[in-house]
Amino acid sequence: MDKRIHKKDKKVILYPGLVKRLIEKGMDALKDKDGQSAYDFFLSAEEHEPENPQVLFGKMLSLVELGRLEEAVEHTNSLLKEGIGDYYENLQVHISLLVQLGKYQEVVDILDAVLSENQFPPQFAESFYQLLHFSRQMVGDQEWLNQVEIKDESLPLELVEMLHSDSLELQSKALQHLREIDNKDATRAIVEYLKGEDRDYVLQSIALKTLEEKECEEIIHIKKQGREKHIVPRDMNNDVQQAFYEKILRYLSDELEHNDPLLYEITKQLSWTYLWSIYPFLPEPEDVKFWGDVFHYCACERIGIEENLEDLIERYQFKNKLFMEKVKEVKELESSVYQIDTSYLINKNDET
Repeated sequence: MDKRIHKKDKKVILYPGLVKRLIEKGMDALKDKDGQSAYDFFLSAEEHEPENPQVLFGKMLSLVELGRLEEAVEHTNSLLKEGIGDYYENLQVHISLLVQLGKYQEVVDILDAVLSENQFPPQFAESFYQLLHFSRQMVGDQEWLNQVEIKDESLPLELVEMLHSDSLELQSKALQHLREIDNKDATRAIVEYLKGEDRDYVLQSIALKTLEEKECEEIIHIKKQGREKHIVPRDMNNDVQQAFYEKILRYLSDELEHNDPLLYEITKQLSWTYLWSIYPFLPEPEDVKFWGDVFHYCACERIGIEENLEDLIERYQFKNKLFMEKVKEVKELESSVYQIDTSYLINKNDET
């Protein structure tokens, strides 16, 4: 009898189903964050069934719970090499451990090798692409992107899969990378992205702006908030949108900047998010003062300035319904779109 098993558990070896019982006890210990007891139970089970996948997986989880990550990595590596248990489940744990240990190059090498042979299964794809992307960043993402540009070869499958994943963060990162890659495949990937249904408004705007920078000549159909239009990115003229935004900023600056700088900054951020979300459309009605007050009202609500709210409502009493509809629209849109600093896209144009 293994001394690691508590005395009250000694009789368990006399019954059939010993390993199953030890596995259950080990998993219960893991749930209770008792790594040492879990490890002891799985070690005892291993003595009876040394190749049982559940036993070996539980032993590895116990090592993780104990903080013995180097040993856990060796263990998952053995499971992968020997083909014990579910390959992708073991791979997911193995990669996660390597990331925790800061072994990013190993993560890149392993996932690149797996990806070159086959696509990741759907249930693991998002996690693997996130880990691969993060690890690439840690070992020098830009160097990898430069290699892609120099070779001018077909896009890595990784970027295409990221672009069409369910994760808005992955979509955003893929678009940022594609913006830096100067070949026809990158442009085509973005065009195909915009053809997808129910795309996030902000990410649509980033994609469209990127196509404009790449001087794309294809006709793109854009649909937002029930409004739609066909656009050739190369021929787009952003002067109207930019001028409208600048007029709103001047109005807000005159109204708020010197009296309440914090309120001004919040209002400016709200206006930027909304205008960028509906790009390339202009707000309706095209009334700078009206929209400046809408953004002002939303900002006041956010930080609880009651007197300003009352003043704004009084100001628009004759068309209060429309005003409050737009307030609601701004708040709903801000809460639903992907939050990202996109000012660099406009700044780039301002510099040229």
